[in-house]
Amino acid sequence: MRNTSLNLQEIQLISSGFSWKFANESELERFLWEFLPDYLDCQPLQRQFRINNQCCDILAIGYENELIVIELKVVEDRYLVPQLTRYFDAIAQEQPCADQVNYLRPIRLIAIAPSYHPDNLTDVRYSQLSFELYQHQIEQQAQNHYLIVLNLHTQEQRQQQIPVFQLPNTPAALPDPPPLMLTWLKRCTPKQRDHLLKLRIKILNFDPRIQEVVQGQSIFYGKGKKHVAELCIDPAREFCIFFWFPNDENFFRGRVRRFRYWTNWITASYWGTCHAGFQLDLRRRVTYKEVKQPFNQRSLENLLEKALKIWKRRMEWRQNNSDS
Repeated sequence: MRNTSLNLQEIQLISSGFSWKFANESELERFLWEFLPDYLDCQPLQRQFRINNQCCDILAIGYENELIVIELKVVEDRYLVPQLTRYFDAIAQEQPCADQVNYLRPIRLIAIAPSYHPDNLTDVRYSQLSFELYQHQIEQQAQNHYLIVLNLHTQEQRQQQIPVFQLPNTPAALPDPPPLMLTWLKRCTPKQRDHLLKLRIKILNFDPRIQEVVQGQSIFYGKGKKHVAELCIDPAREFCIFFWFPNDENFFRGRVRRFRYWTNWITASYWGTCHAGFQLDLRRRVTYKEVKQPFNQRSLENLLEKALKIWKRRMEWRQNNSDS
């Protein structure tokens, strides 16, 4: 068993009673793709390969350059064998990747699932094709988690340690981070992850009126249309954050503006005012190169504290004027 690759992002697991399972099929796919040589003695070729309206989870190449089609499941699937049969039919007709694959060798069909429905075994027994069935499970040993894959025919099993994506404990009074934020966290370094989670806690603990709302690919914080901040990823896949600040101190009659910042969740660089979306207002346009200069870096925590104080003043002004 070799060490976990440093290039592999942490894998998200979820607890199911006294056992563990992958959060979704994509997490299982990412992990197995990295360790195909260790688990199945083959080399990865393509992931999510599409052919004739079919989508194969993984294509790999064996020792004799034979093509291996791998279908993954995180739950039992009664129709797994017919699914692999359709993949075989499409691939046998089209013969993709012919410059890398020896189609004189039989195409191998592999299923990897946590369990198999009795109909799966019946389909395998009477099919003209040959299928290789593997069963996977996650075992926790001390503080580590391992994926164990068992060949149901030979009873050989292999295992690798899983680099598990784990969050610090969320305060009991707060909900867990939304799935969109969990996706972002997996892209972060441990230090960035810690700062983002602290930022979220600071916002939600500031005032009971502040709500966390996911809209599309953004997370908004505030009350109704009175926003404190918006967190998102821009089209260039850069983390960014928006704060609502006044252009001057006399902001109580609609003069609050949405300001965009580039961020790594620790520091922030000023981009300018941005009425909607990601397009900067023409009057305050700042070039991408200018944004990332070191002298433009500011503490994200300080900016957040300022935004929270301004939001509270706006809410108080609104309350006082509605009561008068």
